[in-house]
Order: sequence, then structure tokens, then C-alpha cells
Amino acid sequence: MDAAVLVLLYGNPPKILMVRKNCLVSGRFSCDLAFPGGHIKKDETYIEAALREAWEEAYVFPRYVDILGEMEVHETASQPKVRVLPVIGMLKGPIDAKPMDSEVDYVIWVSLDSIKEPRLVFHPVRGYVNGFMLPGNLVIWGLSYRIINDLKQKEFIKLRSS
Repeated sequence: MDAAVLVLLYGNPPKILMVRKNCLVSGRFSCDLAFPGGHIKKDETYIEAALREAWEEAYVFPRYVDILGEMEVHETASQPKVRVLPVIGMLKGPIDAKPMDSEVDYVIWVSLDSIKEPRLVFHPVRGYVNGFMLPGNLVIWGLSYRIINDLKQKEFIKLRSS
């Protein structure tokens, strides 16, 4: 596994926390709406990596996250492929989610119920992609969309026992 992301749930109906990778920073994920996450450091567990990245990118205090389990490993479609483990967490305390790093320029809670079937939409960096458009021209597509779709289908691989 190369990377981990935190799929942070909150409320009923459930919302998920997403970040937009900075549109002004040139890079592989520029302007993508994604889950807070990144590469796993040496001697770091995938849960530690997901929580660290959520702190670094969106000001999510790790102590306010109850880890529920993880999903199957997903891979990016683009080369080089990155194997990503989505870690599922439930928010259990107050946070003021906001961009904390120059890598992120926007943080948003998205209602799972609002995300519908993908269609051809315009991404500000990639052009037309198969995804879902949120208000404000925020595009969910690719790996993030596949994770959300699996989450909506409740395709968890393992839930932790408390």
C-alpha cells in the first residue's frame, strides 16, 4: 500500500469531508476534490497516515475521529499507479475544518445523498471527465468517485470491533 485517505463521516444523513487540491499548484492532483490523505511514511500505519494527512490538510484533530474500519484498496487510474487504502472514520467531536496546507485550497462537507450517477462534466484542469459536479464547479471524479460509490454500496472490507 502506498497511501491512505480518511473518509470522515458526520451527521445523519451522512456527510463526508473532502478537500480540493490547490488549483494554483501544478501537480498530479491539481484542482481535484479528494479525501484528505497521502503517502504512508516509514514506520507509520495506514491509520496514522490517514489521520496525519487529515490534520495537515484540513485541521481535523485526530482525537475527534473514531476509526470504524477500512475499505478495499483502490488504485489510481493514471500512471504511476498509487495503491490507496480508504480509512473510514466518524467525527465524534467539534472541529473547524479548513485548509491547513498550501496543497489544499478548499474544504467542504458533502452530503452522500447528493452525489448521483457520474456523467461528462468539465474539470477546470483536466477538461471533460466522467464525474459529478457540485455547486461551485467542484468536480468529484476518478478515485474519489469510486471510493464514494463503494461507500454508498457499503462495500467495506473490514470493520473494527470496539
